[in-house]
Amino acid sequence: MRGTVEAGRGLAALALLIVAGTAAAQENVALNRPFVCSTDVMDGWTGLVDGVTDSDSGPGCFATSDEVGFPKAVTIDLQRPCIVNRIAVHNSANGNTRGIAIYCSRDGEQFEKLREFIFPQSQPIVLNHRFNDRPAQFVRVEFANTWGGGLGGDNVIFVREVEVFGTPTGGASVMGPPAQPIGDPLLPTREVRLFRRWALEGDRPLSIVTFGDSLAEIDEESWPTVMAERLQFARPEGAQVTVSAVAHAGMTPDAGSGDVTEVIDAAPDVVLVSFGTDMVHWDAGGFRAGLGAVVGRLLAETDALVVLVGPAPRGQEMVDTARRALAQMERTGELLGVAVVRTEAALLAEGLTVEDVPGDDGGLSEAARQVIATAVLELLVQP
Repeated sequence: MRGTVEAGRGLAALALLIVAGTAAAQENVALNRPFVCSTDVMDGWTGLVDGVTDSDSGPGCFATSDEVGFPKAVTIDLQRPCIVNRIAVHNSANGNTRGIAIYCSRDGEQFEKLREFIFPQSQPIVLNHRFNDRPAQFVRVEFANTWGGGLGGDNVIFVREVEVFGTPTGGASVMGPPAQPIGDPLLPTREVRLFRRWALEGDRPLSIVTFGDSLAEIDEESWPTVMAERLQFARPEGAQVTVSAVAHAGMTPDAGSGDVTEVIDAAPDVVLVSFGTDMVHWDAGGFRAGLGAVVGRLLAETDALVVLVGPAPRGQEMVDTARRALAQMERTGELLGVAVVRTEAALLAEGLTVEDVPGDDGGLSEAARQVIATAVLELLVQP
């Protein structure tokens, strides 16, 4: 009898170990992982993967802006390859969220659809979708439409939480494709505002130097030339604006560290720095360090207003590197207090896609040149 009791206890302990092992294996691998949204996120409503599953207000709840246009989507980067078999989407009581679809992907480019579902209006239910093991590093939830009438506007999507259950494989992580730039094309600074005061009211000559790769090159029809001509019209009569370039196709920030001396010697009033348009192979460390060194020297050794002009991807094969370059430019601009023109965002705002950027001669199309010239001009002259 005693032996039977001991055996029973042993089996119970083994069962507990199995259950505990299974529970440990099924961790929420999306917890506190980065995500990107295809539209703006409502200020303060960022709790998509923060572990808070019962909040209908920010920051515990997630919400998009009220921007018109569907589908909207969020893509979560698990930051390491995992084997996943359950995804839970927690609807909010705030309303609007209606049809959704769930996808997973190994590389962030090719996504497999796992489930479609329609949430009842304003009911905080949880969609628990279980499926056979899938290798994935990226999980996407796409929002097809809205019920309307919810908090914040008809087009706001609310989600309390997205959980992804599975186990990391231990494999090397994949660098997913960067998000399409959305939002304001111009990131101005205090220095830009001060520049506007003297550049537009004074009549002293104004010199501009462009520095970087092929996007910074100039000729009679290039965007820097167009921008400079239009800037001259915005200044007092007779006030001159000149533009020159220290640029060539394929220049990278680290390779351009020697050429920046030529820019410094020119003692310009404005330096427009642009890299990333010609890059095919992405080197995050080299780009970041080189850009920081170049901008640091310009700030330390000139009195010029420095503006970073984001790359213009000429074709789909150049998009990823251009967007990564822009992201590094934005970080550098934030750290060093330098203005940024988000070129692709400006192009998208005018209805141009990456296919519309290249011209017949291999350079920029006329439409792209005009958009970039206008964006830089607006940064320099608009209050």
